[in-house]
Amino acid sequence: MKVVFDLDAVIRNRYSGFYTFGSGLLKGMDSIKNPPRMILLYQKKLSFQAHELESKLGPWAITCPVRFKFRWLQNIWNFIPFPDINLFTGNYHLFHSFHHFMPPSRNRPAILTVHDLRRYVLPELYPASKTKKFEKAVQRADHFIAVSESTKQDLIKFFRIPEEKIDVVHLACNISPEQIDSMDRDTIRASLMKGLGTDHKRFLVAISSKDSRKNIPRIAEAFINAVNESRINDTALIILGRLPENMTLPKTGNIFNPGEVDDIMTWLACSSGLVFTSLYEGFGLPILEGFAAGVPVITSSISSMPEIAGDAALLVDPKNINSIKEAIKVILENKKIVNEKIQEGKARLSMFSWEQSAVKTVHIYSKVIARFKEENSNP
Repeated sequence: MKVVFDLDAVIRNRYSGFYTFGSGLLKGMDSIKNPPRMILLYQKKLSFQAHELESKLGPWAITCPVRFKFRWLQNIWNFIPFPDINLFTGNYHLFHSFHHFMPPSRNRPAILTVHDLRRYVLPELYPASKTKKFEKAVQRADHFIAVSESTKQDLIKFFRIPEEKIDVVHLACNISPEQIDSMDRDTIRASLMKGLGTDHKRFLVAISSKDSRKNIPRIAEAFINAVNESRINDTALIILGRLPENMTLPKTGNIFNPGEVDDIMTWLACSSGLVFTSLYEGFGLPILEGFAAGVPVITSSISSMPEIAGDAALLVDPKNINSIKEAIKVILENKKIVNEKIQEGKARLSMFSWEQSAVKTVHIYSKVIARFKEENSNP
């Protein structure tokens, strides 16, 4: 089996879900017997990132740089089905798109991985969204991989995709609890706090981005209320990542934003808990990262988040500040529940692995190729 894999979407941004899923899936392929031949397609300007990833993989993975800009090819394909992608890759059996780069070839099947549909679920947050390329990819795809059952149902709802044409493949966490347990958390925690110019003894972590669906204003208000009611003054809220545009943090002396950081897991492992009450997630990887870090997790009771968290997290209404506040108070005050959730989180984490994801993906490849051959062999 020879698969052309859209590596370009994966390596373009190391901090994206595309990178986490794509690199993790390829890593999982290394763990299974007889992985398919994977032609890793990318724009030549990303050669350094491509070779960095390929160097960690087996001989089944072959890099394939393209000199042309992908957006040029996409613009041409809007008018004519040329050039065929096999001019760059040689013959192949299936194309796997990881974003919206989708060739128009009809003589080979194509799979599209859908990470989320936030622009359709929350259109009020994305009034200027550009979705034409993605929608064109949806039209050309023969089969779909959704990162969660929730995303699968969104695909069915917004694009009327038949259920049998969508499979779910979950992400996994790149860090094991054993790696975290070996850390000198007290020393690292003190160093992190010193770097922020504060001496708080413990902290909670929230994950932010320029995307306002991360719900940071409600999290900050809930944290302030929880600390005031609990009368606990040794705890800070650390908001990792970029803040939404035009958002300013309350000047309370216990809320900090270090910006984007290279090692989120270090911050999580040294924290007292994760507050991840997003308004929408295609998957919600920080939930698994919180489980791996060995900390209690607060997350939303909507979208994909309860699917990923199960009973191992404290589930809240993300639009209800009081609901978030009460969960934060549990983390601050109730050691028994905290310890229970930490153990449940580690157990839940074992249900997700890149090897499992790779095995399922290869099965999907085989199924789609066989179905395509059958459908196109009938007169």
